Amino acid sequence: MVISGVESPDREPTKCAPASGDDNDFEQLMESLTEENDQLRRALQTRELIAQATGVLMGQRHCERDEAFALLTKLSKDTNTKLRDVARAFLDEFHAECRAAPARADQPPPEGEPTR
Repeated sequence: MVISGVESPDREPTKCAPASGDDNDFEQLMESLTEENDQLRRALQTRELIAQATGVLMGQRHCERDEAFALLTKLSKDTNTKLRDVARAFLDEFHAECRAAPARADQPPPEGEPTR
């Protein structure tokens, strides 16, 4: 067989279900893959949350990414709180402050809000 100009030996297609017809192995595999998928999805969401909090800190403190991340991790360790929870609380507070602050005349309103 030739794929993109590279020869590959002909092989049997990989089978998803066991050849013996034992559906239990297949169900266990599907459960395992579903669980792994869920874990990876949560990890990605957590990573995005921490990255957002790091970015906000960088803007507020005019510092580099490593310094902002170090501030979040220090707070996490000092309070014995998971880093994702520290990031979420920080962003919640930041968003609350943004909503409470009066709009500046030199800035356009956030997307979706009517102009005055």
